[in-house]
Amino acid sequence: MGAQSPDTAAETGRWVTRARLDLDNAKALYETLPAAYDNVAFLCQQAVEKLVKAFLVAHATPFPKTHDIRTLLVGHVAEIEPELALEARFADELTPYVVASRYPEGSAMVTRECAEELIALMDRAWALFEPRILEILECEETADDPGASEDVDDG
Repeated sequence: MGAQSPDTAAETGRWVTRARLDLDNAKALYETLPAAYDNVAFLCQQAVEKLVKAFLVAHATPFPKTHDIRTLLVGHVAEIEPELALEARFADELTPYVVASRYPEGSAMVTRECAEELIALMDRAWALFEPRILEILECEETADDPGASEDVDDG
């Protein structure tokens, strides 16, 4: 991948920040508001969707406005890192909750056990994508600082 523009790095950071907020809120809601497991499901889906989009932004790869994680993985992530797209295919299990959790009949299908499983899926997806995004951002910071790669002689 070529050098990332400062705008791309900033946009990547904004996506990661929004994704992290959804991740943190999903976990906090799970712990504090048992009646809100449907919201936990929604936030888990949103955290992963936004993180995948952050990965695509970091790679300057355009993507459609979609909530379908499979579309993002198969149609876009696979073009950059096919192995990652395959490894992360489990994350598509979150996609139905972006809509189902918004309706009363969908809310009933999200039990505590289901919410636990969705949080685990979210955490697995983060373990795959976050280090790759951070690596890209760190590489760009190093590339922007010419002195960062020079050896310092203190002696």
